[in-house]
Amino acid sequence: MEDEDNIDNNINEKWENIKTIIKETKQWLTEKDESIEKLKNRWYNDKHKIATEEMKKAREKWLIKGRREHEEQ
Repeated sequence: MEDEDNIDNNINEKWENIKTIIKETKQWLTEKDESIEKLKNRWYNDKHKIATEEMKKAREKWLIKGRREHEEQ
C-alpha cells in the first residue's frame, strides 16, 4: 500500500512540475510577444499540419483494421 502511495505521490509531483513549466513558458512567451494570438500561431506550422494529417490517417487505418478483425470473429 505504501508503494502505491509513493508512486501516486511521485506521479502527482511530476505532473505538477510539468504544469508549472508549461505555465511559466507560456507566461514568458506571451510577455515576450505581448500577444496570445502570436503564440497560438507560432507553434502550429506546416510540419504540425502534416503530422496531424498522418496521425488521422493512421487512426483511420487502425479503426478499419479493428472493425475487420471484429467482423471476422
